[in-house]
Amino acid sequence: MDQITIQRVSDLVDSLRDEMVEMSLAIHDHPELGHQEFFAKGLQVEKLRHYGFEVEENYCDIPTAYRAVYKGKKPGPKIAMLAEYDALPKLGHGCGHNLICMMSLASAIAMRPFADEYGAEIYVIGTPAEETAGSKVEMSRKGAFKELDVAMMAHPANRDESSMNSMAICVRRFEFFGKTSHAASAPEEGLNALDAMINFFNLVNALRQQTKDDVRIHGVIQNGGEAPNIIPDYTNALFYIRSSKTHQLEGVVKRVEDCARGAALGTGTTVRISRDEEDFKDTNSNQYLNELACRQVEKFGVTIQRMGTAAHMGSSDVGDVSYECPAIQLQSWMGPREGGQYYAHTTEFCEMARSQSAFDNSFRYVKGFVLTAIELMTDPAHLKAIKEEFARINQ
Repeated sequence: MDQITIQRVSDLVDSLRDEMVEMSLAIHDHPELGHQEFFAKGLQVEKLRHYGFEVEENYCDIPTAYRAVYKGKKPGPKIAMLAEYDALPKLGHGCGHNLICMMSLASAIAMRPFADEYGAEIYVIGTPAEETAGSKVEMSRKGAFKELDVAMMAHPANRDESSMNSMAICVRRFEFFGKTSHAASAPEEGLNALDAMINFFNLVNALRQQTKDDVRIHGVIQNGGEAPNIIPDYTNALFYIRSSKTHQLEGVVKRVEDCARGAALGTGTTVRISRDEEDFKDTNSNQYLNELACRQVEKFGVTIQRMGTAAHMGSSDVGDVSYECPAIQLQSWMGPREGGQYYAHTTEFCEMARSQSAFDNSFRYVKGFVLTAIELMTDPAHLKAIKEEFARINQ
């Protein structure tokens, strides 16, 4: 990439900064939970229409989702930026999604003149409720990402990192049903749902010895009974079951569910097993696209730690996107914080998500994404390598 183009991109992105920061701060100051993000969606849709994007609201029949597209004057690759904008209960934007949507919109808007010059279709896809329902899962099922050549985004973080491979997760609720009785005067009349739950946890603990190293099983009891002298007739627990690869998870989930059935059988109770949240697939970060984007961001003074291909111990609905098209999610450092380190889903993270240093680094990533798009528009070899890797990983 020549210095003239790099400077052109830098100047263009800098010209957008003030209005993009204003939008991001407005979203930060008006936090909305998943599927309630009408204010945030409205600001983004208005901004994208102003810049000539055709916007479809209620995308995939999700009221706070949208798809915006800018078709360049010449044909070319379909390049998408993914936007998130939901907040957390009580914490507000403790995961910094006000920065995610800002980076995605600024990137897409700055890509427009290059789409006209070299040829491309630029998309922004608004994906609500990442913290709860994981709407990218439903949108993936409905084909929202299938025809894209690449999908990119960056997540605010406490360090600069390349896109990582997250774990697949299944969320299950286990409810045991028994029969109440007085625990002292008529224990023989009761069927103890708490005993069933405790046995279930013990069976799961034993199961962990017979699982692969990358399996994680963790649960909490959310209702364990009412009083010590009343045999509980109802208990429930929520479990997260994870593995590094989606295809390995089905067998683990079945074994956990069998533990619950065995616990019910042994106590004379019954069990109901249900899905409490969407299941997320593991993330297959496209490594060619990952490295290409990292190198572009680094042209603006960022040093990005490469995370490799090993699965990291979290889960994201971006995983489902990565099975539909080549996808990456870089991690953008929000800068140092007086008082020490900070982590996602905390008040400290929320405070950092509106900081000057967070905005400064976010726009370095925006510039890098624009350069990445130009590389994809001008050198077909990049897209060929990206698609070959995608086909190989997903075969």
